[in-house]
Amino acid sequence: MSDLLDAVDTAHSNIERLADPSSFRLATDQVMEVVRQCGAQSVLAASAAAERLVGALLSSCSHLVNLSSRSIEASSSVLIIDINLASGTTVAEAARRARGLGAQHVQAVVLHQVTAATVQATDCGVEALTVLGRRPATRPSSTTDSGLW
Repeated sequence: MSDLLDAVDTAHSNIERLADPSSFRLATDQVMEVVRQCGAQSVLAASAAAERLVGALLSSCSHLVNLSSRSIEASSSVLIIDINLASGTTVAEAARRARGLGAQHVQAVVLHQVTAATVQATDCGVEALTVLGRRPATRPSSTTDSGLW
């Protein structure tokens, strides 16, 4: 149970850190580099916490379109953005939404992975998944009797 609480605390701290202008600028620059590398035409926030980061990207890159505005071309390449990654559920939901709007190529970038679970791009329904922050140490494969780590 403490691992779950630690992950929640870490995720909350990651979001709070973005209130600092220098941390926010660094995060924006890092995500901007991923946008350049993958050639994204549209961006989509996977969570409410990522909306501010998407807004900063849209104001910095005139070629980007916010996918949530529903102005997407069928050949569009979409980059899903999130602050924290635990199981990949929010990214997967955003990927389904992007494909439902006609996206052909969907990739994702997250600032931090907050659990030791290994999450792959396929788990999130995307072609590529970039985690910018360090991943927590992977836990051994054994569990306790309760099934928890």
